[in-house]
Amino acid sequence: MNQPTVQQALHAIPTKWDECSDIVHYSYSDLEKSVLPLYKYFFANNSELQILVYSGDVDAIVPYWGTKVWVDSLNRTITKPWRAWLDSEGQVGGFVTVYDTFTLSTVRNAGHMVPWYQPERAFILYNSFLTQGALP
Repeated sequence: MNQPTVQQALHAIPTKWDECSDIVHYSYSDLEKSVLPLYKYFFANNSELQILVYSGDVDAIVPYWGTKVWVDSLNRTITKPWRAWLDSEGQVGGFVTVYDTFTLSTVRNAGHMVPWYQPERAFILYNSFLTQGALP
């Protein structure tokens, strides 16, 4: 994120990026709020919207199973059941389930900062989603 070419590609203001910021002050009351009402709002008000939800499978901060529990509570229709997806070397890159309006994926051997731990797998995940292609 500190490389000028990356910041230019993201149209970001040149800055020194750090994984934790002294500038952003997190509110503990905000951390305790559920995101479920937002997702329900998105689904009710924009039928064209596609959402990618993902977790590193070794993320100790936001573990996959916690994400899976709230995703299951949305009661959305599964259009493509849980399956492995492959990285560029043919290794399991993670697992993916596609629902009617969003995609849930894991990234194998990634912690909380997925692109930091698994940059190539993160790229495959993002690129597939943004180009509306299926994960390999």
